[in-house]
Amino acid sequence: MTLVELPKSAAAAMPPPRRRALRRLVGAAVALVLLAGVAFGLAEYYYASVPIPRDKTGGHAVRAENLRPGVANTIVAAVDPDFYEQSGELIWPSSEIAKRYAVVAMGMSAEDLDSWRVRVGAHKLEGWFTKNQLLDFYLNTALYGEGVTGLGAAATLYFDKHPRDLSIAEGALLAAHLDPAPGDVPAAWNRVLDTMVERGWLSTTERTGLVLPKTVQR
Repeated sequence: MTLVELPKSAAAAMPPPRRRALRRLVGAAVALVLLAGVAFGLAEYYYASVPIPRDKTGGHAVRAENLRPGVANTIVAAVDPDFYEQSGELIWPSSEIAKRYAVVAMGMSAEDLDSWRVRVGAHKLEGWFTKNQLLDFYLNTALYGEGVTGLGAAATLYFDKHPRDLSIAEGALLAAHLDPAPGDVPAAWNRVLDTMVERGWLSTTERTGLVLPKTVQR
């Protein structure tokens, strides 16, 4: 039976098509709001369940401010050139360096770098510590090849020097071991220095005068 065949009383009881469509739209909107509320609640619960990663560097950590000018930025150039800028991530934004340190501080593996748990931990680090502190944490917990952890041990192994005596060229060579896709170390060394020039952390003249340093014989 079509609408035309319905008695006038029945036809009059049915809401107009426009009103029915509006009801459906309102119902869908309410459902979306409820789902969003549930998702937000779960996200907040998950966020609260992740502890703030703490300083794992120990009492004799190298500090970036005690290095020669520009040396700490060789590490930043290799790993996270955008470190000093605001993260572009929409959910729990954090820097690459903060995420790398969170992996270490939370006892996770490098394969977990982009996991939600690491993202949350890194975001909490960004809110709890300054950029300088996070850089210090990373300098002292990063892996510099040859099974070496920390800038102090790396400076000793490769150059038989204290970190405060490293030159920019030497710092860049250590940083080359942290490059996400190093290929060969000399190429990574050049990329680090080129990035520093692009970011304004090293002048073109200074860059031209640098040569690949030699490491100690082992």
